[in-house]
Amino acid sequence: MQTRRVRDFMARHYATVKPGQTLAAAVRVLLEYHQSAVPVVDEQHQMVGLLSEADCMRTTLVEGYFNEGVTLVKDLMTAEPDTVSPDLELSAVSERFLQNKRRMMPVVEAGTLVGIVQRHDILKALI
Repeated sequence: MQTRRVRDFMARHYATVKPGQTLAAAVRVLLEYHQSAVPVVDEQHQMVGLLSEADCMRTTLVEGYFNEGVTLVKDLMTAEPDTVSPDLELSAVSERFLQNKRRMMPVVEAGTLVGIVQRHDILKALI
């Protein structure tokens, strides 16, 4: 039986945001691309963080309700998120999803973001 790896099922086309973007712009990206989180990348496409739906919810609610301030992605992102290698076996990444209660993980190779893997990608692979 052939070993299934993240690289065989990861999404190669996905949305990213920049650290200096507004939270409102990042939320629009999350919604448009149906991602539960979005990698934050610099100008060289190096991953510098991760912004999840959960990161956005409270601040968006407060800003919307009180009509206060403009929050930037860099203010809310997780600076050192969990990542996976494209060579990781699907069974191992499945365990990480279950243990960490994540919905999406960035796929990083040699420091560069090369894809994302979401729980539904794993489910597709398993059936």
